[in-house]
Amino acid sequence: MNLKFTCIKEDSGVQICLHNSVHQINENDWNTCNFKNNIYLSIPYLSAIENSMSHEVEFRYIQFYSKENTAIGSAIVQVLKVEEQFENHEDIFCKVKTVVKQKLLNTINAKVLVCGNLFSCGENGFAFIPEIDRTAAISLLNNAFKYIKDNESVNDNQVSYYLMKEFWPDTAEESKRHFEKHNFRELEIDANMLMPIHSNWSSFEDYLESMTTKFRTKAKSTFKKSAALQVVDFSANDIRENSKKIEKLFANVVNQSEFNLCDLTADAFAQLKENLARNFVFRAYKLNDKIVGFSTATVLYSVALEANYVGLDYTINKEYAVYQRMLYDMIDMAIEKNLETIYFGRTAEELKSTLGAQPAKMKLYIRHRNTLSNQILKPVIASIKPTEFELRNPFKAAFTFA
Repeated sequence: MNLKFTCIKEDSGVQICLHNSVHQINENDWNTCNFKNNIYLSIPYLSAIENSMSHEVEFRYIQFYSKENTAIGSAIVQVLKVEEQFENHEDIFCKVKTVVKQKLLNTINAKVLVCGNLFSCGENGFAFIPEIDRTAAISLLNNAFKYIKDNESVNDNQVSYYLMKEFWPDTAEESKRHFEKHNFRELEIDANMLMPIHSNWSSFEDYLESMTTKFRTKAKSTFKKSAALQVVDFSANDIRENSKKIEKLFANVVNQSEFNLCDLTADAFAQLKENLARNFVFRAYKLNDKIVGFSTATVLYSVALEANYVGLDYTINKEYAVYQRMLYDMIDMAIEKNLETIYFGRTAEELKSTLGAQPAKMKLYIRHRNTLSNQILKPVIASIKPTEFELRNPFKAAFTFA
């Protein structure tokens, strides 16, 4: 797409403005719509991602104005090229089966338009002022997608799929009704593991005391195995100085993952640290002064912690319990920061449930631009099921979060 800046006025008087850089948007109007202060819709976050990842993904930004020229909404869109050599392009749909690749993504050099944030979980793709209900918001988004498609250059590939990612259980049902009006199909993906932080936990020891003997022993075993590790919070300069090692550790995890679409670079981590400061944590794990792992996390709204990315040296991971130590350290961090929840993400669900995390069902909505192909989506999506796992409860019988 060679879109630079375009404003389209609809019959209703609503104006839809499209930009291809975060640096082109009206920052005050954008912040007005992001009144909940979603960090993933903040200018500092979006600037860091665009500056470091624009060679991988095309970014688009949408601003909506009323007929009185008042800002009423904003959205971020990423456009992905699905090419033949991209082995895991079916993972756009978050661990779906091979059948999706065969039946839905058989068009080489197709494009997918994603409204949402490829680098985080949850509803981080759009924000509207309270006066705009979800029916109107989704209708405006759908119209904006059409305008983005229409502004493609003549020789460019058409957008084949429109993907809305991803919705929490408390909004998915309402969203489904509205998306279905615009011929989107619902797709359930793997659960996001959420860890509540009990109000009575003032220290990590309080957390351990709430667990049964079996799981408390496992936690203590992790700390015993990982005792030789040095845990260091990195600055942006630290990240850049160790960029090659960081990307190698990250590649180890990506290569073992079924979901490895548009992962961040060391430069992206460094820019996020610069732009978000204390709200972005990059924690390195060293053994004999050599980095053997890292984890990143984002502090959300001063009430939650979202685990983002990890890098690991698998040759020593089991012996030193590096990954398990990272997870326990995030719980410790959340307690120390007096946060309410940890979003642990969609991987290693059973392991995370042994820490006390609970699954939250997540939904995507997808549509093919071609009406006939969109009809084929229905039975294929119906055959896709989230990963099954055994849910554990590490807490004592008398313990409750109520």
